[in-house]
Amino acid sequence: MAQLSDAELFEALASRNLESVFEPAKSLGPEQVRALTEDLRQLDWQELDRQRSALSPEASTMALPSMDEVSAPHLAPPSTSGEAANQQALALGESALQAGRVAVVMVAGGQASRLGFDGPKGAFPIGALTGSSLFHGFAGQLQCLRQRYGAALPWVVQTGPGNHEETMAFFQRHAFFGLPEASVHFVCQGTLPALSPEGQLLLSNPSKLFRNPDGHGGLYRALHHSGLLPQWEQVGIDTVYTCQVDNPLVRLADPIFLGHHLAAKAEMSVKVVEKTDPSEKVGLVVRLANDTHQCLEYSDLSTKIQEERAEDGGLLLRAGNIAIHAFNLPFLKEMAANPLPLHLAHKEISALSPGELVAAPRKGVKFETFIFDALPRAKISVVQLVERQEEFAPVKNRSGVDSITSSRAALIARDRRWCQSAAITLPDQGAVELFPGTAYEAADLVQARGNLARRGSNRVLHKQADRE
Repeated sequence: MAQLSDAELFEALASRNLESVFEPAKSLGPEQVRALTEDLRQLDWQELDRQRSALSPEASTMALPSMDEVSAPHLAPPSTSGEAANQQALALGESALQAGRVAVVMVAGGQASRLGFDGPKGAFPIGALTGSSLFHGFAGQLQCLRQRYGAALPWVVQTGPGNHEETMAFFQRHAFFGLPEASVHFVCQGTLPALSPEGQLLLSNPSKLFRNPDGHGGLYRALHHSGLLPQWEQVGIDTVYTCQVDNPLVRLADPIFLGHHLAAKAEMSVKVVEKTDPSEKVGLVVRLANDTHQCLEYSDLSTKIQEERAEDGGLLLRAGNIAIHAFNLPFLKEMAANPLPLHLAHKEISALSPGELVAAPRKGVKFETFIFDALPRAKISVVQLVERQEEFAPVKNRSGVDSITSSRAALIARDRRWCQSAAITLPDQGAVELFPGTAYEAADLVQARGNLARRGSNRVLHKQADRE
């Protein structure tokens, strides 16, 4: 995007009645004006116009379908279910991995402040006994997959403006967890300026706009701006697996999920968990009348709709989105070039008010985009069910639902099941942890049982429950 001259910049502001943004800086002197001018040069004016239009009461972020036009999606069976329908998918997915056609992208732009931890969320110590980080666990999975399939399987970590440098430093301190440094890429998501309810630009200080991260939907543009997409195209990568960092049970680059996606020649596919509690805060994937899919935010649906039951007694709409997707590369590139709907959050933010030079709480509007809003644009998509106990235990809160305790307990339970399936002897109670990189799935433990069970092995860690 070509930068505007000073005259063009002032004209762009004046034509939108935004020139008052300079008043605080002008009261302080030319250095402040110059700094704000440089910040304003970074604006995407077309996107800003879209944001201001979205403030109109008549504007809609994304049309919600009529409830009589939606139905439950057809679901591919869970990868961990052992169903025969997965065998063809497994062969296709493994073939793609062996051929080096797959890249892994992880959305990790958040801080772990809600967990009471100072640092990027991926650095949070989730391991029950070792305190291994979320990032370490995923790096271990990649080690297993790279060894199994003999492919590069590049890993992209999408950071945010608030944790980009810190995330890279964390990987460097830990020597990239044994992965080749060149195989791990860091891509920072973009930002969008916050606005007043009247559509005016807001300032965090006299020389700087107030901006916020553009949401996980910013992944598309972040990948585009990184320059990775044409590089992948050149080396034959045509399938991209994406997930979020806060779910330690994720099966990275799951070959069965990828296989179902490839078999259907899908453009975008999604994993879902069966929602059993109407109040669970997950989006719902539904099938539309034209046989495409859409994810509906739980906050956009009435309590009555969320509680409606099907004939089998389960929830009528139960396909809970868990933020795991597969894309073909052309579709991903197309989404990078086409704007997603904007979602608005009206809230108090710390910004300057008219006539003030110090930020204080005031009414503002933040904007973001969601990765799953691309789903209705995919002509073909696959929806795969997962077994919750095997693939979904997010760590979002310090306590309560989706907390440190619940996520860690799910990890312990899964590791214990895997060890039991491999006949590895463990105490009846207490914490269990498979050291990162020990196994990608339970079958790996069965194959390596002799080595893992030998005296002195430190790959399977356990601790007897403390006596009361």
